[in-house]
Amino acid sequence: MEVPVVLDVGDRFPVDVAVAYPGGDVSIAQLIAAGPVVVAFHRLWCPFCQQAARDLERVSDHLAAAGARVVIVYRDDIDTVCTSCVERGLTVDCVSDPRQELERATEVARFSAGRYAMFSPMRLIRVLRAGSRAGKPTSDVLQGRGTFVVGRDGRIAYAHHAVTAADIPSVDDIVAAVRALAVDR
Repeated sequence: MEVPVVLDVGDRFPVDVAVAYPGGDVSIAQLIAAGPVVVAFHRLWCPFCQQAARDLERVSDHLAAAGARVVIVYRDDIDTVCTSCVERGLTVDCVSDPRQELERATEVARFSAGRYAMFSPMRLIRVLRAGSRAGKPTSDVLQGRGTFVVGRDGRIAYAHHAVTAADIPSVDDIVAAVRALAVDR
């Protein structure tokens, strides 16, 4: 069985890849020039992704205070992404990677069907009660999720590769990684 290679702490993030913002394409290199960036790959329709986005939104002031910005990457077109993020009250950067160029470059692995569904139904009930909505899939149901903290040098300071659909990274760990980068400046 072939084990997929994944980007991890200390590896160089693919900073030359651009994502679509409302005003045009922006590379990750342009974003990290101003400070660390939290890059999270989500699906618009996924209730667990919606919870993870709310978690990042909740700590976005702490991240901004440490000089970081949050960028949530979706496969959907930029207009759909912006509309959805506004409807959900997200103020973090929501961007589009419709050709999955950044997703492929970061080696975010697809879920297997078994791995995707390997979570307690109670976790789904909790995120739905917290405000998530299960929508009609607009992208690959087995699209993997990953969250990275990328320093100004392009190196990964934190990496989380979701093991199941319900595997949401700890925002405390993300904030700690960003703060550690701020200390290293």
